[in-house]
Parts: sequence; structure tokens; C-alpha cells
Amino acid sequence: MQVVRPASSGVRKITLLFEDGEADLVLVPAGKLRLAYLLMNVGLHHRIGFISAGLNNLSTIMSGGYRFLKGERAWGKFFARVVTEMPGFRLDDSQVRQLADTALCDFLWVLQKLERGELVASQRILHRGVLETNVVLLHELRLRRGEPTFQQARRVERLVSPRDLAALQLSARLDAGELRVAAWGALAGLKSLMAELVPSWSVPDGLTKLFAPYELAGLASRLRRE
Repeated sequence: MQVVRPASSGVRKITLLFEDGEADLVLVPAGKLRLAYLLMNVGLHHRIGFISAGLNNLSTIMSGGYRFLKGERAWGKFFARVVTEMPGFRLDDSQVRQLADTALCDFLWVLQKLERGELVASQRILHRGVLETNVVLLHELRLRRGEPTFQQARRVERLVSPRDLAALQLSARLDAGELRVAAWGALAGLKSLMAELVPSWSVPDGLTKLFAPYELAGLASRLRRE
């Protein structure tokens, strides 16, 4: 079987599945790669957003190690420069704040949908919104600490402490009570990560007031069950 899907920086990735193995191929348009090569040679690659982003994504992927099967004479020095000179996928404090603020909106939507009985929608937003934000933020935090890390939570169980892993841990069946507990746990993880990344960030008072009735409703529900 083969599938083609979008990959980082507007390129495509082909996945090939064989009886005895698999392969992922990232297709980078030759024109885009040559443009990046030329701009890097004249020192202008940082000034063009999509080129800089593409090179940083390339650096993130290749910094774990790579080897050439073909084309090293033509492209070896270029790829070596990308890995050594580009910082990789990084977030500044304003981008971190924006991600955290967006996650707060997602968290409120989760609570609202749980109250309406939309359990599948709540589960989806919890995973793709709040939890995914925590994955990205933990990656950035470990980079700032100078610790080994991988994008997309690969090998995270082997790398991080139980405290950091708790920010990414989510265990809930399709049950309003369990999803509610998981949501509040994800919010606690977000707060813990932000306390290190941007200590001045906090949940706005207005949002805290919006969250409060849902927190009380959840507590009452747990007490009734017990």
C-alpha cells in the first residue's frame, strides 16, 4: 500500500508499506531546495519566512542523525550547514503564550461540550487541542533546558520525568466523568509547563470565573457517584 500526505513546510510525504517493512519518503520540490541553497549561500535565508521555517524543520528532523545514499557530493555541505546553523523548530515567548491561550479556549469548549453530552467531540478537542499543545510546549521546554527531545512525543516515555510525563498523560473512556477528570488534568499540565516556560503567564481571572461552575459541577458529580 502507498499513501501520500502533507508534511511540514508544504512538502509531501509518501509512505510505502511492504510485506516485510516500510519506508517514508519526503518529497521536496527541487526548485524550493535550490532556492533555499542559494539564499543560504548569500545569508538571506533568515529573512524569508517560508524558507527559514522549512530549513528549521529540516534541521529538527536531521539533527538526530542522517546519512546519504545518493547526492552527497552535491548536497552534503548544504545539509551539514542546515543541521549546524539552523536552530530547528523553536518557539519564542510570544508564540508560547499564544499556544497556551488557545489551549485555554479549547479547554472551555471541552467543558461546554461535556455538559451538552457531546462526548466524542469533547474527546477529540481534548486530544487535538489541549493535549497536543502540551506536547509542543514540553518539546520547547526540553530544548530550553538543553535536554534530549523529539517532536511529536516520540520516545517521550523514555526521556522525561514522571512529573513531565503527567502533562501529556490522558486516560479516559467515553464517559463524561472520566473525560472531565482528564480535561482538568490536562489543564494542570498546561499550567505546570507554562510556569517554567513563561512564569509571568497565568489563566486570566475572567476565564477562571468561567471555569468555576464546571469545576463545581464536576465535583458534585463525583460526590454523587461516591
